[in-house]
Amino acid sequence: MIIDSHVHLPVFEDASLSMQKIRLHADMKNNNVGKCIVISDSELTSVIGTMDECVDLFYDDENVYVVGGISPFFDFEIQLEKLERYLIEKKAVGIKLFPGHESFYLTDERLGPVYILAKKYDVPVLFHSGWDNSEYSAADIVAQTAEKYSGTKIVCCHCLYPNINDCLALTKYENLYFDLSSVADDRNTFLQIKDDITALITAAPDRVIFGSDYACCNQKEHIDAIMGLELTEEISNRVFCENARLLYHI
Repeated sequence: MIIDSHVHLPVFEDASLSMQKIRLHADMKNNNVGKCIVISDSELTSVIGTMDECVDLFYDDENVYVVGGISPFFDFEIQLEKLERYLIEKKAVGIKLFPGHESFYLTDERLGPVYILAKKYDVPVLFHSGWDNSEYSAADIVAQTAEKYSGTKIVCCHCLYPNINDCLALTKYENLYFDLSSVADDRNTFLQIKDDITALITAAPDRVIFGSDYACCNQKEHIDAIMGLELTEEISNRVFCENARLLYHI
């Protein structure tokens, strides 16, 4: 089974939330994805769904799980309390931070309660990395965070893309996981970094998880790209399914 551990609601003209849900399920079926994890936005209004909207949309869905986005800039205390309630009720399986998309560093002291909350309920904290404004979650900052919150599971989304090789030194932190979302966004770049991706998986086979960044990126292209790596059947199964299943208690 394939678990896509990093998806967003698809955005298209005149789409309601229910239509977005239908489109997501249809694409999952077409791409042989058995389960996925939808990441909500951290903002209080969003075309990809707020935390409340995503929870309401998928709370009774057996194949779609929700990670709640949160930000120090948007009703932080209120959202944190709400997030804890969703974690208690098993309506959320993780927490997402957006450093780089938003102007705060992963080490921002205001985020302390987020890491503590994640540890309390044994769910991971995901964070955006790489691309533009990558300084907010650069490798040294990731290392500081993983060390300071060693009891919290932390997921490096996009693997510092395109600088995948920088993740290798971070594999020594056993609480740090790596989410492959968006690494196949550009075919030419993927061909340049595929050996680094394979090296990362080899270095931490129990802590690299498949994600596509659907609908920002093409889900099928990501599946085909990672399946095209020279991985053993056992490690491929870990990356596409078992690691995410264990991390998110699926």
